[in-house]
Amino acid sequence: MKYRWAAEPWHGAPRGVAVTAACAIGIGSAALLGWSMGVTPLVSVEEGLPSMVPNAAVAFILSGAALWILGGEGRSALLRQLGRFCAAAVVAFGVGVLAEYAFGWDLGIDTLLFPNTVDFPVPFPGRPPPNTLVCFILIGAGLLMLRTDTRRGRPIAELLVLPAAALALIALTTYVFGDGYFFGLPPLFPFTGMPLHGGLALLALYAGILAARPDRGAMATLRSSAPGSILLRRLLPCVLVLPLVLGRLFLAGMATGAYALAASFSLVSVVTTLLLGTVLWMSAVRLNLLDEARCRAEAARAFLATLTHSSDDAIVGGDPDGIIQSWNPAAERLYGYAAEEVIGRPVAMLSPPERAGEVEEIATRLRRGERGEHFETVGRAKDGRRLELEMTISSIFDEAGRIVGFSRICRDIARRKAMDAELARAHEAEQRHRNAEASERRRLQGIIEQMPEAVVLVDADAQLTMLNRIAADYLCESAEVLDPRGRRAPFDVRSPSGEPVRWDELPIIRALRCGEIVTGVDVLVRRADGALVPGLVSAAPVRSDEGEIQGAVAVFQDITPLKEMQRQREEWTGVIAHDLRQPIQSIATASELLRVRLGGEVPPDSEKQLARIAVSIDRMNRMAEDLLDASRIEVRALKLEPRAVALRAQLVEIVEKAAGMTAGHTVRVEIKDELRPVWADAGRLEQIVTNLLSNAAKYGERGREIVVAVRASGGAAQIEVKNWGPGIPPASLPLLFKRFTRTPEGEARRVRGVGLGLYITKGLVEAHGGTISVESSPGATTTFRFTLPFAAEAACSTEA
Repeated sequence: MKYRWAAEPWHGAPRGVAVTAACAIGIGSAALLGWSMGVTPLVSVEEGLPSMVPNAAVAFILSGAALWILGGEGRSALLRQLGRFCAAAVVAFGVGVLAEYAFGWDLGIDTLLFPNTVDFPVPFPGRPPPNTLVCFILIGAGLLMLRTDTRRGRPIAELLVLPAAALALIALTTYVFGDGYFFGLPPLFPFTGMPLHGGLALLALYAGILAARPDRGAMATLRSSAPGSILLRRLLPCVLVLPLVLGRLFLAGMATGAYALAASFSLVSVVTTLLLGTVLWMSAVRLNLLDEARCRAEAARAFLATLTHSSDDAIVGGDPDGIIQSWNPAAERLYGYAAEEVIGRPVAMLSPPERAGEVEEIATRLRRGERGEHFETVGRAKDGRRLELEMTISSIFDEAGRIVGFSRICRDIARRKAMDAELARAHEAEQRHRNAEASERRRLQGIIEQMPEAVVLVDADAQLTMLNRIAADYLCESAEVLDPRGRRAPFDVRSPSGEPVRWDELPIIRALRCGEIVTGVDVLVRRADGALVPGLVSAAPVRSDEGEIQGAVAVFQDITPLKEMQRQREEWTGVIAHDLRQPIQSIATASELLRVRLGGEVPPDSEKQLARIAVSIDRMNRMAEDLLDASRIEVRALKLEPRAVALRAQLVEIVEKAAGMTAGHTVRVEIKDELRPVWADAGRLEQIVTNLLSNAAKYGERGREIVVAVRASGGAAQIEVKNWGPGIPPASLPLLFKRFTRTPEGEARRVRGVGLGLYITKGLVEAHGGTISVESSPGATTTFRFTLPFAAEAACSTEA
């Protein structure tokens, strides 16, 4: 008998998940109701015990909802996304509040709910204890990994939530023993602790996560019908309850004055419970494995006992004198005799007269100790038909090694011939398929050969398997890059700045190793004649029908004409920007002469028009300067005059100068660290910050503040410009730093500009050796973040 390990679906699993999820949701909802109505038993069970804070109650509700959604079957994709969101929110909540503990922050999470009524010991009003937060993180992570297994088939969720169950059990055990030492972490947080109903809710969530995967891990062991699992089900309640009962009795004895080590014995009781449970569980698993091995051995013996009966080959057993002793159904089908017709009769009756001595001769050789033979012969059926057979005769030995008989295994050759014919047809079909593949390959190679771009194919080991005539022009024996085996790369691929591209960063290797689809990578590739050709490389993995990566293909497009057009365009842009200055200057001069001729008595209408002219002149000057800067950045001709700049004073001055363009917003400067001077061009730094402040004022919500925050980050200063407003959709973020690009949001709000501000800002930051990035939450905040090197680091880099 073979024991079943969760072979049938456990119909109680969804119900168990629903019950445990309802417990968690109910406990969290009851706590929120207690806070709203001021009912102490719903908040802390009993006066003087730790309370469940509102945020923790919400986390329990989210955990229960995620368990109900992710632990059940037949949920829609949208509902499962909601479940994952709830679980992720629980993890984020736990991590955020733990970060508050660790770094002394106050993110405002603690008093989001019932800020005026929450009653919790200072200095952390409304904040759950750290052990509860760790449990939330583990429970949320377990829910996210509910359907994921390790390589050995164990549920990852079970491994994640086990420490959470241990923490909850420690807290509940201290409640049982009447000692609050392990509610929380007394040496660090003596004023807080895990509430009693919170521990119960955590254990319910742990049980629900186990119930969601009844066919894996602990639940599979517990539910199995094997002897070890039966033993586990019988002993587990005792292992869980007995230490608690004994510990309680021990404390009762301590109350009489016999001893006074309550906290120590509480911990000993919990550790004893865990160790006993672990040993019991491991013993049950081991017992199940041994029993299953026994079942396999019995099954193997049963298989060997029935092999003769179930074999498709005719097996005839005879004694040393050639009398038939056994006859299987296959022999009955082959020869046409029933068992009772042949048992006890000589085996020679199965051969035609002219072949009668052939079998006896082989039996004689076997008696002399020779090995059995495999040969072709002719047999005779009951109806007189001649049978072309393939026969093997072997000796049968007893335990002492004596020959006690012979076995004859017979197979109709006609069946084999039919199989041979079928195999020949299969080989023929395979050959036709190979010919078709070869024809298709030649056609594909012809197409690739005629393509105007260079095409390269590699196999799974990154070895060249095919390239067209254009790609052959780029084969280079002097490439500097080596592959992991130390071989020189067949192509010399460089970045636009001329630096060799590392092996693992080559687009075709990224497609091969990571399965990426890489498009439009700007590179330089050296031709066989030594010239570096600008181009765009795209690469994609080549997959089998099963989705396995078998190679990769890369296409290189020569964009030399496009680069020339781009150069001419940049040159044209610079010329236009330069030529714009002369008429602008003429307009400015004429405006000033007109003001001088009018004297001090300028009519109001004329004054208004002169002001408009001045504003337009400033705007045209800025546009011309932006065009020139964009042109300089594109051709890498931007010149800086860096020096050591005191960042605090410089930022305050820039903010004051930009007061006009940030009208309607309060600009706040935050310096989070003691900063050394940065190595920067003061004028260009002002241009960077002014552009970001202008952008924040244009797109931020009017009346909300703009924050300029500075902190040290490694060897550089990190400057952030943050505003509150509608934010930027993720799809628009990649467009922000491109030239002449306006996001749909900017078009909708009719914000003025030509779309060069952020492009120039990025170029200026990178010219200083820094980086710039943006992150935005739609409907919340948008933060531009850039770095500038400190003066000492920049000087060292320059000397090097």
